[in-house]
Amino acid sequence: MREKLERLTRLVGSDPGFYVLALHAFVEHYLRDVVRASDAERFSDLVWDYRAALMEESAGEFVEGLHCLTALARQHRFTNAVRHAFEELDPEEAAAATHLFIVFCTLTGIQALPEVRMLQGSLELWNRRTTIGEQSRVLRSVQAELAGLQRKNEALLNRLSDYQKNEHSLAELENRIERVTLELETVRGREREKDSRLDELRHQRAALREDRRVLQRQMAGYRDLERYIRSMGRLSMYTRTRLDYERTLKRLTPEQVEAVDGVGEGVDTLIRGTAGTGKSLVLIEALRRRLEVGELDFGPEPASAAKSPAQRELLLTFTRTLVKYQDYVAQVLGLPAVRSLVKTVDTFILERMQRIDSTYRFDFASVQQAVQELNSTGFLTDGELAAEIESFLFANVVTREEYLEEVIPRAGMRRRLGRARREVVWEIREAVAARMRESGAFSRNYARVLILDFLGRAEPREVAALRDVRTLYLDETQDLTSGDLLVLKSLVTGELVMAADVQQSIYGVNSPFVRAGIQITGRTRVLRTNFRNTRQIAEAAVRFAGGGIGSATGADDAPGAAPTDGAASTASTASAASAVAFREGAEPELHTADTAQDLLPLLVAKVRLFLDHLGYEPETLCILTPHNDEVTNVSRALEADDTATAVISDAAFSFTGGGAVRVSTLHSSKGLDFPVVMLYLPYIRRREQFDAETTERLLRNLVYVGMTRAMENLSVFVVSREDPLLQDVVRALG
Repeated sequence: MREKLERLTRLVGSDPGFYVLALHAFVEHYLRDVVRASDAERFSDLVWDYRAALMEESAGEFVEGLHCLTALARQHRFTNAVRHAFEELDPEEAAAATHLFIVFCTLTGIQALPEVRMLQGSLELWNRRTTIGEQSRVLRSVQAELAGLQRKNEALLNRLSDYQKNEHSLAELENRIERVTLELETVRGREREKDSRLDELRHQRAALREDRRVLQRQMAGYRDLERYIRSMGRLSMYTRTRLDYERTLKRLTPEQVEAVDGVGEGVDTLIRGTAGTGKSLVLIEALRRRLEVGELDFGPEPASAAKSPAQRELLLTFTRTLVKYQDYVAQVLGLPAVRSLVKTVDTFILERMQRIDSTYRFDFASVQQAVQELNSTGFLTDGELAAEIESFLFANVVTREEYLEEVIPRAGMRRRLGRARREVVWEIREAVAARMRESGAFSRNYARVLILDFLGRAEPREVAALRDVRTLYLDETQDLTSGDLLVLKSLVTGELVMAADVQQSIYGVNSPFVRAGIQITGRTRVLRTNFRNTRQIAEAAVRFAGGGIGSATGADDAPGAAPTDGAASTASTASAASAVAFREGAEPELHTADTAQDLLPLLVAKVRLFLDHLGYEPETLCILTPHNDEVTNVSRALEADDTATAVISDAAFSFTGGGAVRVSTLHSSKGLDFPVVMLYLPYIRRREQFDAETTERLLRNLVYVGMTRAMENLSVFVVSREDPLLQDVVRALG
């Protein structure tokens, strides 16, 4: 075996195609002759049998490096093109294949052999063969071919079903011809009834061969579809393996390490960066460092009297889905101590509420329900009044004096309110608050007001019982309100370490930092390299973000700026454009139809393409929709096509699970990433409580978030309507 590995080392730097072919030959030899994993004839079946055996052996536990087997099976079709059509591969593809081979060696336990270590060192040689940041000629030609074919993607996808049937029929004919040929050889060796049976078998084989020729002529009409599949598969294979290679080189980049180094005790810090720059990883690493120095005591509950109130840290996220995802990331990174410290902001607030009174609870519909009974304004709808009270007054902890005497600006709200009308609203606000206090069931934002009121009048020991955390690490801070930040800052004895991207704000009307009294000028660390998205995906997302009203300017863009009444802050795409993505891949694809009924089959066909022809595992695909209704519609359509689905927001969903395509609303996808994202947009729904400019900004940010969830491949499905936002999507990808 070492001699064979040594032969591989001698091929380094030679023709990339032959080198990759040799790597696969070694894998096949090792599985077939060394570990005797399977008797399967086909390479893909061989590695799948070995994969199944390893999974059974692990009894469902995570197997480091198992993904390489799926990738090898996908990559093998390109080695066949080298073998049978003398096709050319690229040095970058050779480097990616080398990394994949090294992962295979680690999986099989031979990574310590000197020859394997030599191959690992050869990665630098392959990488030197092309200038850094320069697309090579081969990859450039594949991208150009795919770009030309993508313009015909609807026609190609509509032919996919017939192509699959013909492909299956052709495979069956090949098998029947092979069986008849074997029987023919057997009969030739017998004396008895030789003549009649030989003639019968010859005629049968001739008829089958004629059927094959007819079918092959039909298959010639699918050449564009086959080129589309081959080009997309080759680019996806390169992009995905390259990303995996980069992730194993180091956990954090120098830029990210510098951001972690900038997190200091006693000083609030903001980690700022656009999608894909690794803000969450910086938070996790900063928390890990605190754990590593051994300063902290991490018991199951912080309320223990034996613990100092300054001896705990927590990582808070915006949604339950993000808690699951951060737990999954910490598991992959091998950080069990971090896993126990991840909560949602609402869970953290609820725990503190129930330390004030154990009967207190959340009722997120309480304001809306009360307003339906109490709305006597005559100038605000129930939705507008509920938004005024919950999303402005409670969310920003606005006092009576500010609202009525100082006439504080109400950025983003639909209607201007003079002093007299504000007095009517404030009376209803007081009645709503009184109802919640009487019932002990509080809206999300009023819960913050409740805790702040308590802290302002409580005894020192009562305050200490709530302030038992030294540092809070806050992810997705751009979606927190000033009330959130005010109460969180009041509940820590140390500092807040925050990660934010104003381009991804999909809930907040204003930036919360200034009003919360948090000083971030001079305490902001900026990440400028996008490691998640390919260059093509990142550029498409930035084109869309800048295509209209655009993204909000955050407090760190304009500290102390006060927006005017009824107006959202002006658009700015500078933050989105400032991050640089460098990994090459396929251009995002646009699919359009006149109705959702016509669009949904295209989505199902694209999923089938990735699963059946590009070799992706179901859990690497995620479909994002604008509403829960479409989550249901998409799930039903895929289930009808015998494709299992898993809804990310379901309580039972786990990121460690596999075997199902993931489906989610755009809102629930915040902070997540997936190799393949399909953005399904038959419509965009607008909420009535904010003004038109603010509504468009939040929706634009929401679609931007969906686009930037994709790591290597993005497809967008849009119904051709007059919606200006969807028209911008079409322009950005068209």
